[in-house]
Amino acid sequence: MIVMPKSLLQIIWVSLLLGFISMVYFLSVLVHLPFLITVLLIIAFGYFSYRWFNKNIITEDATAISRRQAIWSYIILAVGVCILTNKGYYIETKYGGWDAWGMWNYHARLLQYPGYARFLLSKTSFAAHADYPLYLPANIAFFRRLTGIDNAIIPFVFSYIFTLLVPVTIYLALYRKNLPIAALAFFLIVIDDLYLEHGLSQYADVPLAFLFLCAFICMGYAKKQVAMVAVTGALLGCCMWTKNEGEMLSVIFILFNIKALVENKRWKYFIAGIALPLLVLVVFKSMTPTTDLIGAQSAKTHGYISDVSRYQLIWQFLGDNFNHNFLTIKIGLIMYAVFCFAQKKWPGKGIVILLCAIVGYFFVYVMTPLPLEWHLMTSIDRLLMQLMPSFVFVMALRFSNLQFSFSDQELQ
Repeated sequence: MIVMPKSLLQIIWVSLLLGFISMVYFLSVLVHLPFLITVLLIIAFGYFSYRWFNKNIITEDATAISRRQAIWSYIILAVGVCILTNKGYYIETKYGGWDAWGMWNYHARLLQYPGYARFLLSKTSFAAHADYPLYLPANIAFFRRLTGIDNAIIPFVFSYIFTLLVPVTIYLALYRKNLPIAALAFFLIVIDDLYLEHGLSQYADVPLAFLFLCAFICMGYAKKQVAMVAVTGALLGCCMWTKNEGEMLSVIFILFNIKALVENKRWKYFIAGIALPLLVLVVFKSMTPTTDLIGAQSAKTHGYISDVSRYQLIWQFLGDNFNHNFLTIKIGLIMYAVFCFAQKKWPGKGIVILLCAIVGYFFVYVMTPLPLEWHLMTSIDRLLMQLMPSFVFVMALRFSNLQFSFSDQELQ
């Protein structure tokens, strides 16, 4: 049976625990639950969920690989972490980007003081983009209250952790399959200045990218371990609870994996995983203003579907981004296509899902009520960043079939 490294499963458990923390904290603010009770609920969930993970999901320990490969893997990981931390020191800004202090951290500030939460959680909220989900803001608010640290440290810690976890997670998912490919994927992200800028901006794009990446990883194990279906469902629910774009990404992912998620009574596990995030999201959305991209739709925006100039402009921005900001992904896709042709195999489902996500983003821009060029300039690189880690993972997973002198067979 194909099993997941225990260290990787623990990372995924932490991400789901953070999702639970944000949901329970949001609900506790709504019903004015004492903070101590909220903390006790979270501790109980953490304890019982960790026990459930250990009981129901088979993992692989570090002794499953040779000593020499383990040494090399630790060296690569340590070097990558040092590079990312050092580069991040010079790239990060104290208060993050504009959206951080204007929206994400501002929403966290309102949630931090329950008496002011009504200014965010209402149909007439004056807060910018009050409809943005609360995975990140609610966690910041919770840990500020828990630790008493009422400054920029908590948002920065979250941004650093998620920025670090993306390449580390890809590496842990791949290094036992093919160490050179895992190392290459790891370092391509670690040295990417644009990725570090986005990750340390204190926005929610990289947390969404991380959760979506984890859904791809877990889906690979779900066919053999039914408990992973519940984990995948919970991760997709957390994607929805992180950013509005996560709703579209999750729907596309579910449509392409619907059979594996529901057949042979697996739907019970899937519903068990996604139910709480979906319920909390519905409650939240029922309280806040409709997102401007939907609320401002009209006959005029519907007419954009036949405006050829909009398609040309969007295509131009996509091309410019792949040529300058995501050249590695472009080269990887070309190599992936050549690899599939050489093996006489169709592209994997993961690549198709990600390409469909880009098509989905494309048509959101076609129909946007906002000035198109401004909307593209201010967001397209962030949207592609949400998909970049998953692109790296699914391509590297396919390339892992290649054999190098550092493969496990050579090291033993």
